[in-house]
Amino acid sequence: MFLLLGVSFFVPKFSSARKWLGVSLIFAPVIYFFLILDAHLVNIPFTDDFNLLETVYNYQQAPDFPSKIKVLFEQVNQHRFAFERIVMLVMVFFTGTVNIKTQIILGNLALLGMAYLLFKSLKKENLSFLYFIPVPYLLFSLVYWENAYWGIAALQNTPLIFFAFLTAYAVGQGDNRGFYFGILAALLTTFTSGSGLLAWIIGIIILLFQKRYKLLGGWLVAAAGVILFYFLFDYQVVAATGEKAWAHPLYNFIFVLGFWGNGLYLDVRHPLVSQFQPDLVACVLLGGLIFLLFLGWSLRILTRQKLVWSDWFLWGAMMFSMGTGAMFVISRPLNNYFMFGGNMFSRRYMIFGAALLAVAYVCLILLVKNRQMVRKWIAVLMGIGFVTLNFVSYYSSIVQIRKMHDDLVIDSYHWKNYSTFLTAGDLFGDIPFWNHPTRMKNLVSNLESSGLTDFYQFNTLPPHRELIAKTDTRSEFRGDFNATFHYRNTDNNIPTKYYRLMVTPPAGSAKPSYFILSSDTLNLVLPAVPMPNKFADFLKTGSYYSNTSRYGLFNLKLPKGEFRVYILSQTGGDWKSEFTGKRVVIN
Repeated sequence: MFLLLGVSFFVPKFSSARKWLGVSLIFAPVIYFFLILDAHLVNIPFTDDFNLLETVYNYQQAPDFPSKIKVLFEQVNQHRFAFERIVMLVMVFFTGTVNIKTQIILGNLALLGMAYLLFKSLKKENLSFLYFIPVPYLLFSLVYWENAYWGIAALQNTPLIFFAFLTAYAVGQGDNRGFYFGILAALLTTFTSGSGLLAWIIGIIILLFQKRYKLLGGWLVAAAGVILFYFLFDYQVVAATGEKAWAHPLYNFIFVLGFWGNGLYLDVRHPLVSQFQPDLVACVLLGGLIFLLFLGWSLRILTRQKLVWSDWFLWGAMMFSMGTGAMFVISRPLNNYFMFGGNMFSRRYMIFGAALLAVAYVCLILLVKNRQMVRKWIAVLMGIGFVTLNFVSYYSSIVQIRKMHDDLVIDSYHWKNYSTFLTAGDLFGDIPFWNHPTRMKNLVSNLESSGLTDFYQFNTLPPHRELIAKTDTRSEFRGDFNATFHYRNTDNNIPTKYYRLMVTPPAGSAKPSYFILSSDTLNLVLPAVPMPNKFADFLKTGSYYSNTSRYGLFNLKLPKGEFRVYILSQTGGDWKSEFTGKRVVIN
Protein backbone atom coordinates (compact mmCIF):
# COMPACT_ATOMS: atom_id res chain seq x y z
CA MET A 1 0.00 0.00 0.00
CA PHE A 2 2.91 2.34 0.67
CA LEU A 3 4.18 1.74 -2.86
CA LEU A 4 0.73 2.38 -4.32
CA LEU A 5 0.44 5.57 -2.30
CA GLY A 6 3.78 6.73 -3.67
CA VAL A 7 2.75 5.82 -7.21
CA SER A 8 -0.45 7.87 -6.83
CA PHE A 9 1.62 11.06 -6.75
CA PHE A 10 3.21 10.29 -10.12
CA VAL A 11 0.54 8.37 -12.04
CA PRO A 12 -2.66 10.44 -12.49
CA LYS A 13 -5.01 7.45 -12.80
CA PHE A 14 -4.04 6.33 -9.26
CA SER A 15 -4.62 9.75 -7.67
CA SER A 16 -8.30 9.01 -7.01
CA ALA A 17 -7.27 6.09 -4.77
CA ARG A 18 -4.86 8.20 -2.69
CA LYS A 19 -7.38 9.08 0.01
CA TRP A 20 -8.45 5.48 0.60
CA LEU A 21 -4.88 4.22 0.52
CA GLY A 22 -3.97 6.81 3.15
CA VAL A 23 -6.91 5.88 5.37
CA SER A 24 -6.07 2.18 5.02
CA LEU A 25 -2.44 2.82 5.97
CA ILE A 26 -3.56 4.72 9.07
CA PHE A 27 -5.90 2.00 10.31
CA ALA A 28 -3.79 -1.04 9.36
CA PRO A 29 -1.36 -0.85 12.35
CA VAL A 30 -4.26 -0.17 14.73
CA ILE A 31 -6.15 -3.25 13.58
CA TYR A 32 -3.26 -5.71 13.70
CA PHE A 33 -2.10 -4.30 17.05
CA PHE A 34 -5.40 -5.20 18.69
CA LEU A 35 -5.74 -8.49 16.77
CA ILE A 36 -2.34 -9.68 17.99
CA LEU A 37 -3.11 -8.60 21.54
CA ASP A 38 -6.48 -10.35 21.46
CA ALA A 39 -4.84 -13.57 20.26
CA HIS A 40 -2.41 -13.63 23.19
CA LEU A 41 -4.27 -12.10 26.13
CA VAL A 42 -5.57 -14.29 28.95
CA ASN A 43 -7.78 -13.43 31.88
CA ILE A 44 -5.11 -14.20 34.48
CA PRO A 45 -3.66 -11.65 36.95
CA PHE A 46 0.07 -10.92 36.82
CA THR A 47 2.05 -9.78 39.92
CA ASP A 48 0.83 -6.24 40.77
CA ASP A 49 -2.60 -7.01 39.30
CA PHE A 50 -3.24 -8.92 42.53
CA ASN A 51 -2.69 -5.72 44.51
CA LEU A 52 -5.50 -3.94 42.68
CA LEU A 53 -7.74 -7.00 42.90
CA GLU A 54 -7.14 -7.07 46.64
CA THR A 55 -8.34 -3.48 46.99
CA VAL A 56 -11.43 -4.25 44.89
CA TYR A 57 -12.21 -7.13 47.24
CA ASN A 58 -11.55 -4.91 50.27
CA TYR A 59 -13.85 -2.25 48.80
CA GLN A 60 -16.64 -4.81 48.58
CA GLN A 61 -16.05 -5.83 52.19
CA ALA A 62 -15.74 -2.28 53.55
CA PRO A 63 -18.50 -1.66 56.13
CA ASP A 64 -19.26 2.02 55.40
CA PHE A 65 -18.72 4.88 52.97
CA PRO A 66 -15.61 6.38 54.65
CA SER A 67 -13.97 2.95 54.63
CA LYS A 68 -14.76 2.54 50.93
CA ILE A 69 -13.24 5.95 50.12
CA LYS A 70 -10.12 4.99 52.06
CA VAL A 71 -9.79 1.78 50.02
CA LEU A 72 -10.49 3.59 46.74
CA PHE A 73 -7.62 6.04 47.28
CA GLU A 74 -5.30 3.59 49.03
CA GLN A 75 -1.64 4.44 48.51
CA VAL A 76 0.66 2.10 46.55
CA ASN A 77 4.22 3.39 46.78
CA GLN A 78 3.74 7.05 45.73
CA HIS A 79 0.64 6.31 43.63
CA ARG A 80 -3.08 6.44 44.26
CA PHE A 81 -4.74 4.18 41.70
CA ALA A 82 -8.29 5.51 42.06
CA PHE A 83 -8.97 5.56 38.31
CA GLU A 84 -7.87 1.94 37.86
CA ARG A 85 -9.99 0.81 40.80
CA ILE A 86 -13.04 2.68 39.52
CA VAL A 87 -12.71 0.97 36.12
CA MET A 88 -12.49 -2.43 37.83
CA LEU A 89 -15.44 -1.66 40.11
CA VAL A 90 -17.55 -0.60 37.13
CA MET A 91 -16.60 -3.91 35.49
CA VAL A 92 -17.71 -5.76 38.63
CA PHE A 93 -20.98 -3.79 38.73
CA PHE A 94 -21.93 -4.84 35.19
CA THR A 95 -20.41 -8.34 35.00
CA GLY A 96 -19.81 -9.47 38.58
CA THR A 97 -16.12 -10.08 37.91
CA VAL A 98 -12.87 -8.43 36.82
CA ASN A 99 -11.75 -9.54 33.38
CA ILE A 100 -8.04 -8.76 33.00
CA LYS A 101 -8.24 -9.16 29.22
CA THR A 102 -11.01 -6.56 28.98
CA GLN A 103 -9.07 -4.32 31.36
CA ILE A 104 -6.01 -4.43 29.09
CA ILE A 105 -8.02 -3.68 25.95
CA LEU A 106 -9.72 -0.73 27.68
CA GLY A 107 -6.36 0.66 28.77
CA ASN A 108 -4.90 0.37 25.28
CA LEU A 109 -7.88 2.21 23.81
CA ALA A 110 -6.29 5.36 25.26
CA LEU A 111 -3.81 5.08 22.37
CA LEU A 112 -6.68 6.00 20.06
CA GLY A 113 -7.25 9.14 22.11
CA MET A 114 -3.59 10.13 21.88
CA ALA A 115 -3.56 9.51 18.14
CA TYR A 116 -6.73 11.56 17.64
CA LEU A 117 -5.31 14.58 19.49
CA LEU A 118 -2.15 14.46 17.38
CA PHE A 119 -4.26 14.12 14.23
CA LYS A 120 -6.30 17.18 15.23
CA SER A 121 -3.10 19.15 15.74
CA LEU A 122 -2.04 18.52 12.14
CA LYS A 123 -5.51 19.34 10.81
CA LYS A 124 -5.56 22.58 12.83
CA GLU A 125 -2.60 23.74 10.74
CA ASN A 126 -4.42 22.75 7.53
CA LEU A 127 -1.97 19.99 6.65
CA SER A 128 -2.96 16.91 4.68
CA PHE A 129 -3.98 13.89 6.75
CA LEU A 130 -1.28 11.96 4.89
CA TYR A 131 1.30 13.54 7.20
CA PHE A 132 -0.36 11.64 10.04
CA ILE A 133 0.33 8.20 8.51
CA PRO A 134 3.66 7.59 10.38
CA VAL A 135 2.12 8.24 13.83
CA PRO A 136 0.05 5.03 14.29
CA TYR A 137 3.03 2.89 13.22
CA LEU A 138 4.87 4.25 16.24
CA LEU A 139 2.02 4.38 18.76
CA PHE A 140 0.56 0.97 17.85
CA SER A 141 3.76 -1.04 17.98
CA LEU A 142 5.24 -3.55 20.41
CA VAL A 143 8.13 -1.28 21.39
CA TYR A 144 6.45 -1.20 24.82
CA TRP A 145 4.96 -4.72 24.68
CA GLU A 146 5.04 -5.22 28.46
CA ASN A 147 2.86 -2.14 28.95
CA ALA A 148 0.46 -3.27 26.24
CA TYR A 149 0.07 -6.77 27.73
CA TRP A 150 0.12 -6.25 31.51
CA GLY A 151 -3.20 -5.45 33.18
CA ILE A 152 -2.16 -2.78 35.66
CA ALA A 153 0.39 -1.21 33.27
CA ALA A 154 -2.08 -0.97 30.38
CA LEU A 155 -4.68 0.62 32.65
CA GLN A 156 -2.15 2.94 34.30
CA ASN A 157 0.49 4.27 31.93
CA THR A 158 -1.49 4.52 28.70
CA PRO A 159 -4.53 6.36 30.13
CA LEU A 160 -2.10 8.46 32.22
CA ILE A 161 -0.46 9.84 29.07
CA PHE A 162 -3.82 10.34 27.36
CA PHE A 163 -5.30 12.20 30.34
CA ALA A 164 -2.20 14.41 30.57
CA PHE A 165 -2.46 15.16 26.84
CA LEU A 166 -6.16 15.87 27.34
CA THR A 167 -5.31 18.32 30.14
CA ALA A 168 -2.94 20.27 27.87
CA TYR A 169 -5.47 20.14 25.03
CA ALA A 170 -8.31 21.46 27.19
CA VAL A 171 -6.34 24.24 28.90
CA GLY A 172 -4.86 25.21 25.54
CA GLN A 173 -8.35 25.95 24.16
CA GLY A 174 -8.23 29.34 25.90
CA ASP A 175 -11.84 29.43 27.11
CA ASN A 176 -13.76 28.72 30.31
CA ARG A 177 -15.12 25.43 29.03
CA GLY A 178 -11.62 24.19 28.32
CA PHE A 179 -10.51 25.35 31.76
CA TYR A 180 -13.10 23.26 33.60
CA PHE A 181 -12.56 20.30 31.30
CA GLY A 182 -8.83 20.66 31.98
CA ILE A 183 -9.40 20.45 35.74
CA LEU A 184 -11.38 17.22 35.26
CA ALA A 185 -8.64 15.78 33.03
CA ALA A 186 -5.95 16.80 35.54
CA LEU A 187 -7.89 15.04 38.31
CA LEU A 188 -8.00 11.85 36.24
CA THR A 189 -4.28 12.16 35.50
CA THR A 190 -3.44 12.66 39.18
CA PHE A 191 -5.36 9.64 40.40
CA THR A 192 -4.09 7.36 37.64
CA SER A 193 -0.41 7.54 38.62
CA GLY A 194 1.86 9.62 40.83
CA SER A 195 3.51 11.46 37.94
CA GLY A 196 0.03 12.72 37.04
CA LEU A 197 0.65 15.58 39.48
CA LEU A 198 2.71 17.09 36.66
CA ALA A 199 -0.57 17.89 34.89
CA TRP A 200 -1.23 20.67 37.40
CA ILE A 201 2.20 22.19 36.81
CA ILE A 202 1.69 22.07 33.05
CA GLY A 203 -1.69 23.78 33.44
CA ILE A 204 -0.06 26.52 35.53
CA ILE A 205 2.63 27.12 32.90
CA ILE A 206 0.15 27.26 30.00
CA LEU A 207 -2.25 29.61 31.81
CA LEU A 208 0.65 31.82 32.90
CA PHE A 209 1.98 32.18 29.36
CA GLN A 210 -1.56 32.74 28.08
CA LYS A 211 -1.82 35.57 30.65
CA ARG A 212 -5.18 34.28 31.88
CA TYR A 213 -4.45 35.24 35.45
CA LYS A 214 -8.00 34.94 36.79
CA LEU A 215 -8.30 31.36 35.62
CA LEU A 216 -4.75 30.74 36.80
CA GLY A 217 -5.89 31.66 40.31
CA GLY A 218 -8.73 29.15 40.09
CA TRP A 219 -6.33 26.51 38.78
CA LEU A 220 -3.94 27.12 41.68
CA VAL A 221 -6.78 26.75 44.20
CA ALA A 222 -7.90 23.47 42.60
CA ALA A 223 -4.32 22.21 42.43
CA ALA A 224 -3.70 23.08 46.08
CA GLY A 225 -6.84 21.22 47.16
CA VAL A 226 -5.95 18.11 45.18
CA ILE A 227 -2.33 18.10 46.35
CA LEU A 228 -3.34 18.53 50.00
CA PHE A 229 -5.77 15.62 49.70
CA TYR A 230 -3.16 13.53 47.89
CA PHE A 231 -0.48 13.92 50.55
CA LEU A 232 -2.57 14.31 53.71
CA PHE A 233 -5.35 11.73 53.30
CA ASP A 234 -4.02 8.46 54.74
CA TYR A 235 -0.58 8.98 53.15
CA GLN A 236 2.78 7.66 54.29
CA VAL A 237 5.94 9.27 52.99
CA VAL A 238 8.14 6.77 51.16
CA ALA A 239 11.68 7.59 52.20
CA ALA A 240 14.18 7.86 49.35
CA THR A 241 17.29 5.73 49.72
CA GLY A 242 20.56 5.63 47.84
CA GLU A 243 22.36 8.35 45.94
CA LYS A 244 20.73 11.49 44.61
CA ALA A 245 20.59 12.30 40.92
CA TRP A 246 22.65 15.45 41.40
CA ALA A 247 25.53 13.43 42.86
CA HIS A 248 26.37 12.46 39.25
CA PRO A 249 24.85 15.24 37.12
CA LEU A 250 26.48 14.22 33.83
CA TYR A 251 25.51 10.55 34.09
CA ASN A 252 21.93 11.39 34.98
CA PHE A 253 21.56 14.09 32.33
CA ILE A 254 22.60 11.43 29.81
CA PHE A 255 20.18 9.02 31.49
CA VAL A 256 17.25 11.40 31.09
CA LEU A 257 18.17 11.91 27.43
CA GLY A 258 18.17 8.12 27.09
CA PHE A 259 14.72 7.92 28.67
CA TRP A 260 13.34 10.58 26.32
CA GLY A 261 14.71 8.63 23.36
CA ASN A 262 13.81 5.16 24.63
CA GLY A 263 11.58 4.53 21.63
CA LEU A 264 14.79 3.13 20.09
CA TYR A 265 15.53 0.85 23.08
CA LEU A 266 15.63 -2.53 21.35
CA ASP A 267 14.04 -5.62 22.87
CA VAL A 268 17.38 -7.35 23.42
CA ARG A 269 19.46 -8.02 26.51
CA HIS A 270 21.52 -5.09 27.79
CA PRO A 271 24.07 -6.60 30.20
CA LEU A 272 26.20 -4.15 32.17
CA VAL A 273 29.46 -3.88 30.23
CA SER A 274 32.24 -1.30 30.03
CA GLN A 275 31.48 -0.32 26.44
CA PHE A 276 28.71 1.66 24.79
CA GLN A 277 25.84 -0.36 23.31
CA PRO A 278 24.66 0.94 19.91
CA ASP A 279 20.92 1.17 20.55
CA LEU A 280 21.51 2.91 23.88
CA VAL A 281 23.72 5.47 22.14
CA ALA A 282 20.88 5.95 19.64
CA CYS A 283 18.45 6.53 22.53
CA VAL A 284 20.66 9.28 23.96
CA LEU A 285 21.13 10.95 20.58
CA LEU A 286 17.39 10.84 19.89
CA GLY A 287 16.70 12.23 23.36
CA GLY A 288 19.12 15.08 22.66
CA LEU A 289 17.36 15.89 19.38
CA ILE A 290 13.98 15.84 21.14
CA PHE A 291 15.37 18.21 23.79
CA LEU A 292 16.55 20.62 21.07
CA LEU A 293 13.14 20.36 19.40
CA PHE A 294 11.47 21.17 22.72
CA LEU A 295 13.64 24.28 23.03
CA GLY A 296 12.68 25.23 19.47
CA TRP A 297 8.98 24.76 20.23
CA SER A 298 9.33 26.81 23.42
CA LEU A 299 10.91 29.59 21.34
CA ARG A 300 7.92 29.37 19.00
CA ILE A 301 5.60 29.84 21.99
CA LEU A 302 7.56 32.93 23.07
CA THR A 303 7.90 34.57 19.66
CA ARG A 304 4.85 33.62 17.60
CA GLN A 305 2.35 36.46 17.50
CA LYS A 306 -0.79 34.36 17.19
CA LEU A 307 -0.88 31.05 19.01
CA VAL A 308 -3.57 28.40 18.56
CA TRP A 309 -4.62 25.55 20.84
CA SER A 310 -2.39 23.04 19.03
CA ASP A 311 0.71 25.09 19.98
CA TRP A 312 -0.20 24.86 23.67
CA PHE A 313 -1.28 21.23 23.46
CA LEU A 314 1.93 20.00 21.83
CA TRP A 315 4.02 22.04 24.26
CA GLY A 316 2.16 20.57 27.22
CA ALA A 317 2.34 17.03 25.80
CA MET A 318 6.10 17.32 25.44
CA MET A 319 6.45 18.78 28.94
CA PHE A 320 4.54 15.90 30.49
CA SER A 321 6.43 13.13 28.69
CA MET A 322 9.78 14.78 29.37
CA GLY A 323 8.83 15.60 32.96
CA THR A 324 7.89 11.97 33.59
CA GLY A 325 11.33 10.95 32.35
CA ALA A 326 12.98 13.47 34.66
CA MET A 327 10.96 12.16 37.63
CA PHE A 328 11.97 8.61 36.76
CA VAL A 329 15.67 9.52 36.70
CA ILE A 330 15.41 11.43 39.99
CA SER A 331 13.85 8.39 41.65
CA ARG A 332 16.33 5.89 40.15
CA PRO A 333 19.59 7.73 39.41
CA LEU A 334 22.64 6.16 37.80
CA ASN A 335 26.27 6.45 38.81
CA ASN A 336 27.60 5.35 35.43
CA TYR A 337 26.97 5.82 31.73
CA PHE A 338 23.48 4.84 30.59
CA MET A 339 25.06 3.43 27.42
CA PHE A 340 26.87 0.72 29.43
CA GLY A 341 23.52 -1.03 29.92
CA GLY A 342 22.33 -2.90 32.99
CA ASN A 343 19.03 -2.96 34.85
CA MET A 344 17.69 0.53 34.07
CA PHE A 345 14.03 0.25 33.12
CA SER A 346 11.59 -2.37 31.93
CA ARG A 347 9.81 -2.31 28.61
CA ARG A 348 6.61 -0.81 29.96
CA TYR A 349 8.37 2.57 30.19
CA MET A 350 8.88 2.62 26.41
CA ILE A 351 5.28 3.85 26.10
CA PHE A 352 6.49 7.26 27.30
CA GLY A 353 9.28 7.33 24.73
CA ALA A 354 6.93 6.27 21.93
CA ALA A 355 4.37 8.93 22.87
CA LEU A 356 7.06 11.62 23.14
CA LEU A 357 8.54 10.68 19.76
CA ALA A 358 5.09 10.84 18.14
CA VAL A 359 4.56 14.34 19.58
CA ALA A 360 8.06 15.37 18.47
CA TYR A 361 7.31 14.22 14.92
CA VAL A 362 4.15 16.35 14.75
CA CYS A 363 6.02 19.35 16.20
CA LEU A 364 8.79 18.97 13.63
CA ILE A 365 6.31 18.82 10.75
CA LEU A 366 4.63 22.01 12.01
CA LEU A 367 7.94 23.81 12.52
CA VAL A 368 8.81 23.31 8.84
CA LYS A 369 5.24 23.81 7.66
CA ASN A 370 6.17 26.58 5.23
CA ARG A 371 9.05 24.61 3.68
CA GLN A 372 7.10 22.18 1.57
CA MET A 373 9.95 20.08 0.20
CA VAL A 374 11.66 19.78 3.61
CA ARG A 375 8.33 18.88 5.20
CA LYS A 376 7.70 16.11 2.68
CA TRP A 377 11.16 14.63 3.05
CA ILE A 378 10.87 14.64 6.85
CA ALA A 379 7.51 12.86 6.61
CA VAL A 380 8.88 10.25 4.20
CA LEU A 381 12.10 9.57 6.10
CA MET A 382 10.48 9.47 9.54
CA GLY A 383 7.65 7.41 8.10
CA ILE A 384 10.16 4.84 6.85
CA GLY A 385 11.83 4.90 10.26
CA PHE A 386 8.58 4.41 12.18
CA VAL A 387 7.40 1.59 9.90
CA THR A 388 10.78 -0.11 10.27
CA LEU A 389 10.63 0.28 14.05
CA ASN A 390 7.10 -1.12 14.00
CA PHE A 391 8.22 -4.22 12.07
CA VAL A 392 11.29 -4.76 14.26
CA SER A 393 9.17 -4.47 17.40
CA TYR A 394 6.74 -7.14 16.21
CA TYR A 395 9.47 -9.44 14.93
CA SER A 396 11.45 -9.28 18.18
CA SER A 397 8.60 -9.07 20.70
CA ILE A 398 5.72 -11.30 19.59
CA VAL A 399 7.63 -14.21 21.11
CA GLN A 400 7.85 -12.26 24.39
CA ILE A 401 4.08 -11.91 24.46
CA ARG A 402 3.74 -15.61 23.63
CA LYS A 403 6.06 -16.48 26.51
CA MET A 404 4.08 -14.26 28.89
CA HIS A 405 0.88 -15.95 27.71
CA ASP A 406 2.28 -19.43 28.31
CA ASP A 407 3.70 -18.47 31.71
CA LEU A 408 0.36 -17.07 32.87
CA VAL A 409 -1.55 -20.12 31.65
CA ILE A 410 0.59 -22.43 33.82
CA ASP A 411 0.80 -20.01 36.78
CA SER A 412 -2.23 -21.39 38.59
CA TYR A 413 -0.79 -24.91 38.29
CA HIS A 414 2.45 -23.72 39.88
CA TRP A 415 0.53 -22.03 42.67
CA LYS A 416 -1.69 -25.04 43.38
CA ASN A 417 1.10 -27.61 43.18
CA TYR A 418 4.28 -25.81 44.26
CA SER A 419 2.87 -22.85 46.27
CA THR A 420 4.80 -20.43 44.08
CA PHE A 421 4.42 -18.49 40.84
CA LEU A 422 6.39 -18.95 37.65
CA THR A 423 5.85 -15.25 36.84
CA ALA A 424 6.86 -13.75 40.19
CA GLY A 425 9.93 -13.76 42.40
CA ASP A 426 13.61 -14.49 41.90
CA LEU A 427 13.71 -17.81 43.79
CA PHE A 428 11.81 -21.06 43.46
CA GLY A 429 9.17 -20.81 46.18
CA ASP A 430 8.85 -17.01 46.11
CA ILE A 431 5.33 -15.59 46.28
CA PRO A 432 3.97 -12.04 45.88
CA PHE A 433 3.66 -9.68 48.85
CA TRP A 434 7.22 -10.26 49.99
CA ASN A 435 6.72 -13.97 50.78
CA HIS A 436 4.11 -13.31 53.45
CA PRO A 437 3.10 -16.76 54.77
CA THR A 438 -0.68 -16.39 54.37
CA ARG A 439 -1.58 -13.17 52.52
CA MET A 440 -1.39 -14.55 48.98
CA LYS A 441 -3.10 -17.82 49.90
CA ASN A 442 -5.98 -15.96 51.55
CA LEU A 443 -6.19 -13.45 48.70
CA VAL A 444 -6.47 -16.10 45.96
CA SER A 445 -9.09 -17.92 48.02
CA ASN A 446 -11.09 -14.72 48.58
CA LEU A 447 -10.88 -13.65 44.93
CA GLU A 448 -12.04 -17.06 43.72
CA SER A 449 -14.87 -17.39 46.23
CA SER A 450 -16.15 -13.88 45.46
CA GLY A 451 -16.02 -14.49 41.70
CA LEU A 452 -13.60 -11.63 41.04
CA THR A 453 -11.18 -13.96 39.25
CA ASP A 454 -11.16 -17.28 37.42
CA PHE A 455 -7.58 -18.07 38.31
CA TYR A 456 -7.77 -21.85 37.85
CA GLN A 457 -9.49 -21.86 34.44
CA PHE A 458 -6.44 -23.41 32.71
CA ASN A 459 -5.58 -25.86 35.48
CA THR A 460 -6.31 -29.02 33.48
CA LEU A 461 -3.17 -31.06 34.21
CA PRO A 462 -3.14 -33.84 36.83
CA PRO A 463 -1.53 -32.93 40.19
CA HIS A 464 2.24 -32.90 39.90
CA ARG A 465 2.77 -36.06 41.97
CA GLU A 466 0.43 -37.98 39.63
CA LEU A 467 1.46 -36.24 36.41
CA ILE A 468 3.87 -38.84 35.02
CA ALA A 469 1.78 -41.80 36.18
CA LYS A 470 -1.31 -40.44 34.41
CA THR A 471 0.31 -39.19 31.20
CA ASP A 472 3.36 -41.40 30.52
CA THR A 473 2.98 -43.28 27.22
CA ARG A 474 5.93 -45.58 28.11
CA SER A 475 7.48 -44.68 24.75
CA GLU A 476 10.64 -42.67 24.30
CA PHE A 477 10.53 -39.23 22.72
CA ARG A 478 11.97 -39.48 19.19
CA GLY A 479 12.63 -35.80 18.59
CA ASP A 480 15.68 -33.77 19.57
CA PHE A 481 16.10 -32.47 23.11
CA ASN A 482 18.97 -30.49 24.50
CA ALA A 483 19.69 -28.71 27.78
CA THR A 484 22.47 -26.17 28.26
CA PHE A 485 23.50 -23.56 30.76
CA HIS A 486 25.66 -20.47 30.69
CA TYR A 487 26.24 -17.50 32.95
CA ARG A 488 24.01 -14.48 32.45
CA ASN A 489 23.57 -11.32 34.48
CA THR A 490 20.38 -11.16 36.52
CA ASP A 491 18.33 -7.96 36.75
CA ASN A 492 20.70 -6.99 39.56
CA ASN A 493 23.70 -7.52 37.24
CA ILE A 494 24.96 -10.57 39.14
CA PRO A 495 26.39 -13.34 36.90
CA THR A 496 24.22 -16.41 37.53
CA LYS A 497 23.67 -19.80 35.90
CA TYR A 498 20.99 -19.64 33.23
CA TYR A 499 19.47 -22.93 32.01
CA ARG A 500 17.90 -23.37 28.59
CA LEU A 501 15.81 -26.35 27.46
CA MET A 502 15.21 -26.89 23.73
CA VAL A 503 13.10 -29.43 21.89
CA THR A 504 12.34 -30.20 18.24
CA PRO A 505 9.59 -32.79 17.73
CA PRO A 506 9.74 -35.40 14.96
CA ALA A 507 7.93 -34.50 11.75
CA GLY A 508 4.19 -35.04 11.87
CA SER A 509 3.95 -35.31 15.67
CA ALA A 510 2.11 -33.05 18.10
CA LYS A 511 3.85 -29.84 19.10
CA PRO A 512 5.32 -29.93 22.61
CA SER A 513 3.36 -27.96 25.20
CA TYR A 514 5.57 -28.40 28.27
CA PHE A 515 8.84 -29.71 29.61
CA ILE A 516 8.58 -31.85 32.75
CA LEU A 517 11.55 -32.02 35.10
CA SER A 518 10.83 -35.17 37.08
CA SER A 519 12.41 -36.43 40.30
CA ASP A 520 11.21 -38.83 42.99
CA THR A 521 9.53 -35.98 44.91
CA LEU A 522 8.68 -33.35 42.30
CA ASN A 523 7.40 -33.05 38.74
CA LEU A 524 8.07 -29.46 37.62
CA VAL A 525 6.15 -28.24 34.56
CA LEU A 526 7.69 -25.52 32.36
CA PRO A 527 6.24 -24.10 29.11
CA ALA A 528 7.72 -25.05 25.73
CA VAL A 529 7.60 -21.70 23.93
CA PRO A 530 7.99 -21.79 20.12
CA MET A 531 11.17 -20.14 18.84
CA PRO A 532 10.95 -17.51 16.10
CA ASN A 533 12.60 -18.31 12.80
CA LYS A 534 15.78 -16.50 11.94
CA PHE A 535 15.06 -13.54 9.69
CA ALA A 536 16.31 -15.29 6.54
CA ASP A 537 14.14 -18.34 7.31
CA PHE A 538 11.21 -16.05 8.11
CA LEU A 539 11.48 -14.51 4.64
CA LYS A 540 11.94 -17.92 3.02
CA THR A 541 9.08 -19.75 4.76
CA GLY A 542 6.72 -16.88 5.54
CA SER A 543 6.32 -18.38 9.02
CA TYR A 544 7.20 -16.49 12.18
CA TYR A 545 7.76 -19.57 14.37
CA SER A 546 10.17 -22.42 13.76
CA ASN A 547 9.55 -26.06 14.69
CA THR A 548 11.74 -25.75 17.79
CA SER A 549 10.49 -24.76 21.24
CA ARG A 550 12.51 -23.68 24.24
CA TYR A 551 12.38 -22.30 27.74
CA GLY A 552 15.04 -20.58 29.78
CA LEU A 553 15.36 -19.36 33.35
CA PHE A 554 17.93 -18.77 36.07
CA ASN A 555 18.92 -21.63 38.35
CA LEU A 556 17.64 -19.56 41.30
CA LYS A 557 14.12 -20.05 39.94
CA LEU A 558 14.55 -23.84 39.80
CA PRO A 559 14.60 -26.50 42.54
CA LYS A 560 17.96 -28.18 43.03
CA GLY A 561 18.60 -31.80 42.14
CA GLU A 562 18.77 -34.31 39.29
CA PHE A 563 15.72 -34.54 37.04
CA ARG A 564 14.52 -36.82 34.26
CA VAL A 565 13.17 -34.78 31.34
CA TYR A 566 9.80 -35.57 29.75
CA ILE A 567 8.04 -33.79 26.90
CA LEU A 568 4.33 -33.19 27.49
CA SER A 569 1.96 -32.63 24.57
CA GLN A 570 -1.78 -32.67 24.03
CA THR A 571 -3.48 -34.89 21.46
CA GLY A 572 -7.25 -34.95 21.07
CA GLY A 573 -7.71 -33.34 24.46
CA ASP A 574 -5.53 -35.93 26.24
CA TRP A 575 -2.18 -35.12 27.82
CA LYS A 576 0.67 -37.44 26.89
CA SER A 577 4.25 -37.38 28.16
CA GLU A 578 7.31 -39.06 26.65
CA PHE A 579 10.67 -39.59 28.31
CA THR A 580 13.56 -38.00 26.41
CA GLY A 581 16.07 -40.46 27.82
CA LYS A 582 18.02 -37.54 29.26
CA ARG A 583 18.55 -36.03 32.68
CA VAL A 584 19.54 -32.56 33.83
CA VAL A 585 21.26 -31.55 37.04
CA ILE A 586 20.27 -28.21 38.57
CA ASN A 587 22.75 -26.77 41.06
